Amino acid sequence: MLNHLSEESKQAAATTLPTSEEDLCPICYAHPISAIFRPCSHKSCKACINQHLMNNKDCFFCKATITGVDDFTKPASS
Repeated sequence: MLNHLSEESKQAAATTLPTSEEDLCPICYAHPISAIFRPCSHKSCKACINQHLMNNKDCFFCKATITGVDDFTKPASS
């Protein structure tokens, strides 16, 4: 499990840089937002959520129990 989480963190760090501050993870401000939590729909980078889920199962923001994590892709701007 630790190896998997470490690899996910490395991949999250290697993603392309965000184009604006709004695209940055609100936890670390170092990586782009890449994960969305279920059921609350809060967002962070995969590196932060993977690290957090090793010891906690609650959302950083609202303390809801995280039941899943989905990949997040920013909707295309119109």
